Amino acid sequence: MDVLISVFLMGLLGGVHCLGMCGGVVAMLTAGLDPQVRSNPSKVALFHLNYNLGRILSYILMGVVFGLLGAVLAQTLQMSSFDKALRIFSGVLMIMVGLYIGGWSSGIQLLEKFGAKFWALLQPLTKRFLPVKDLKSAFFTGLLWGGIPCGLVYGALSFAIVSGSATQGGLIMLAFGLGTLPSLLLMASLSNQLTHLVQNPWVRKISGLLIIGLGVAALWMPINSILGASSPRDNNTQPQSINTFQQPTDLDYLT
Repeated sequence: MDVLISVFLMGLLGGVHCLGMCGGVVAMLTAGLDPQVRSNPSKVALFHLNYNLGRILSYILMGVVFGLLGAVLAQTLQMSSFDKALRIFSGVLMIMVGLYIGGWSSGIQLLEKFGAKFWALLQPLTKRFLPVKDLKSAFFTGLLWGGIPCGLVYGALSFAIVSGSATQGGLIMLAFGLGTLPSLLLMASLSNQLTHLVQNPWVRKISGLLIIGLGVAALWMPINSILGASSPRDNNTQPQSINTFQQPTDLDYLT
């Protein structure tokens, strides 16, 4: 449950990054709608809902795949140190995301460049659904939209692979997707206000610091486990054998 809350907060606090990165995509999709649809706010909101349902479903599918991959690796390697290494990697990746959102480092963009190769394979498929004419094409456009290179997504996927379970991996990415949902849904009706909010450096710095805090908390458990395992035991403390019996008391002799 702690992981689900962490990735949800990462998605929610990372909304400033989502608005900056996906704002152009949302604007393009909205501009491509039929003029009669654009004149009706409720219909526009329905199209945006379908975009995001497809996007979140793509996150869930990726979470299932990465969770299953984590399970296979755990069974193959059978090493507790491998699990700890993955957990440390997840915490470090979350810290890198926080540093990027706060404007202190762009190291996470190295992963985004790697993901761009995968997006190059998906992007041609979007031509089948653009311009968006109906809710079905909006949903499938969102499904492909989930493959856009994003450091936030990669940070959440690292927790999915650590879970070592397809089900848990899917739930983790569902929680992350729900965290990103508010900012992207509000973008359609409050684009000017949200753009101004994103440009506020204090908003980005505070969000970045909070995500860094989540990353530090994620690092604590594996690092504490490593330190606990490496600490010397008290020589005066002898482990009790399961085959030893208690010395009989006077009452035992009387009975």
